[in-house]
Amino acid sequence: MQIPSSSSNVKDGIAYWEKTAADVNDVDEKFSNARDLGYLRLNYARVTSIARLSEYDKEDNYKIQVQSNGKFSLALRNTEGTDDKVLDLSKYDEALDKLKQQFDPEGYAKEQEEKKKAEEDLLATMAPGMQVQVYMVKNGKEVLVADSTAEKGEDLRTNLDNMLSGEYKAKKGTYYVKVSRDDTVDKDAELPYALQMRVGSSHKHEYSFTETVSSDTKNKEYTKIPSTTSASGTLSSVNALEIQASRYQATAQMLQIGYMNVANIYNSRK
Repeated sequence: MQIPSSSSNVKDGIAYWEKTAADVNDVDEKFSNARDLGYLRLNYARVTSIARLSEYDKEDNYKIQVQSNGKFSLALRNTEGTDDKVLDLSKYDEALDKLKQQFDPEGYAKEQEEKKKAEEDLLATMAPGMQVQVYMVKNGKEVLVADSTAEKGEDLRTNLDNMLSGEYKAKKGTYYVKVSRDDTVDKDAELPYALQMRVGSSHKHEYSFTETVSSDTKNKEYTKIPSTTSASGTLSSVNALEIQASRYQATAQMLQIGYMNVANIYNSRK
């Protein structure tokens, strides 16, 4: 349940809401267990997740419902050495503005070229060591629509760059965002970050989700194949599959033994 902040935190007509969101162990990190960040509507809300990729955390997956067609903005910022509670990722806009001030007002072609270059380098500038992929559910399947690891000029990379600059024309639907490390950093590197999304150019509500770490991070070990139910009494998907496979194997063995017994009885009567 979303909990509104006190009235003293309402500023310039924007209401602030806060909530915690639990991370899951890597063994269960998949779209079906993605952290649900709620929904986005045109010029209505901005959503931020304050989280980190820890030593025992390879990736984070998020789910967001886009309820309006419109220009979709995505910002990813490495928050190392900053206030983890920061909500406003306006440094993206500031970085673009500084570049725009250097443009030749009479050289439109040069301006477009420099703008494109700035957008392509924005993720590396604001979130070094991180990568992001965005999926949209189409015909019941998660389809990759934007990828920071794609080559420049490819549609997936262009879509991601447009998201970073707030120019991606999103359609209503369910989206998943995957955040992970890139190959320039150690696979166990600690990377605190803020992920922020919005549809449109303004918002009336500010939603902030702060991560609570997984049990793997607490216990400083990777859970590979869980052997018991979780604290909530539910099995992990991997454990469920293992149990199911074991049952199939046991059933097959029982059938084999039964067949052999029947065959022995039949042979003894000859």
